[in-house]
Amino acid sequence: MIDSHSHTFYSKHAVGTVDELVRASIAAGVKILTITDHAPFTVDRDNRLLESELDRYFADIERARQAYQGQIRILRGLEFDHMPGAQAYNRGLLDRYDLDFAIGSIHYVELPGEPLAKVWELPRLAGKAFLDRYFAHLHELLECGLFDAVGHADTLLRAVPEDEVQRRMEPLLPLFARHGVAYELNASGLRKSSLAPGSSTEVQGVWNYPSRGILPQLIASGAAFTIGSDAHDPADAGAGIRPLLDELRPLGLERVCYFEGRRRIDLPLDFFNPAPATGTRTVL
Repeated sequence: MIDSHSHTFYSKHAVGTVDELVRASIAAGVKILTITDHAPFTVDRDNRLLESELDRYFADIERARQAYQGQIRILRGLEFDHMPGAQAYNRGLLDRYDLDFAIGSIHYVELPGEPLAKVWELPRLAGKAFLDRYFAHLHELLECGLFDAVGHADTLLRAVPEDEVQRRMEPLLPLFARHGVAYELNASGLRKSSLAPGSSTEVQGVWNYPSRGILPQLIASGAAFTIGSDAHDPADAGAGIRPLLDELRPLGLERVCYFEGRRRIDLPLDFFNPAPATGTRTVL
C-alpha cells in the first residue's frame, strides 16, 4: 500500500508523533509512506508547521527512516496552501528544503466583504462567489509550476452537487497532464461528513469525494493520480485506500503514482494486491 498524504501533531489540528504515525502505517500494511504536514503559511498559523519547526520536523522524519529501514519507505513531504499572491512565499520554502513530494491544496478563499472562507465550512461552499474564486485559484495552482499534485481538489463535493463541480472542473482537466500535476485520490472523503441535499444538516456515511464522474475524464486526458489517507491520527494510517481503489478500478483506473525526490513513479494497481505482482516502475 502507498499512502502519500498524512499528518502528525506538527499540523496542530492533527495528533500523533512521526514515530507513532510510522508504526501505525506499518501495522496497516503501508509500504511507502509520505509524511505531508501542513507547510508554514501566512494564514492560519494555528493549523500548521511554523518555520521554526521545520528543521525538527525533517529530523524526526530522518530518525524514523533510519529506525524503520527495511520495514517501510518513508518520504519527506509538505502540504502547501495556495492562494493568490502566495507563490513567492511557497517557492522560498521549496528552494530551502529538499522534498520528495509537494502537495498544493486550496483550504482558504478570500471573498469581498466577508470573513475568510474555509473549505470545511460546508454551508459556504455552494455560493457562486466562492465557487468562482475556488476554481480560478485551482486554475492558477495548476499553472504555477510549484507542486507535484493537487490535494483533494474535489473536496467541495461535501456540500456542492457533483454536476456543478464537474461542470466547473471540466475546463481544467487537461491542465493536470499538460503541467505534470497529479490528481489526488483522497480517501478521507470516505470518513468525512456531507451536507444532506437541500439541507444544512451534516450526515455521515455518504460518499462525497473523490468524484467518480470526473475520474474517467481525467484518465482519458492522461492525468496521473496519487492516493493518500489524509490521516490526521495514527489510527487512520492507510485508512480507506484499498476500498477506494476497489471502487475506482472498474471506472478505468489502472495505475497510481508516488513521488520521490520530486520525480514521479508510476505503479500498476496490482502493486496494491496482498501479494503484489512484479511490475516495472516508470520514472519521469
